[in-house]
Amino acid sequence: MDLEHEQRLTAVEERSKSNTKRLDKLEASTEAINRIATNMEVMAERQEQVAERQEHMAESVDKLDGKVTALEQKPAKRWEGMVDKAIGALIGGLIAFVLFQLGLG
Repeated sequence: MDLEHEQRLTAVEERSKSNTKRLDKLEASTEAINRIATNMEVMAERQEQVAERQEHMAESVDKLDGKVTALEQKPAKRWEGMVDKAIGALIGGLIAFVLFQLGLG
């Protein structure tokens, strides 16, 4: 083998070693990127689950809010009913008194 071929072969071998090192680094980077992608998928799935739970909780809160509102209104409705009955009784008593005073009762 002549000198020119030997020099070219040496250069190719050096380039091959350099390329091998670069490929090794590239493989490590690719593996890291794959791990990141997998982690992102897992995080996205978890985020979807959290969003579903939050939606369910919001629905539950809305239901509870309606129930609490109904419970809050119940005593007020009772009070209004009692006041209506008391006013009716007073008006009835007043009418009876007037009729009695007029001698119609």
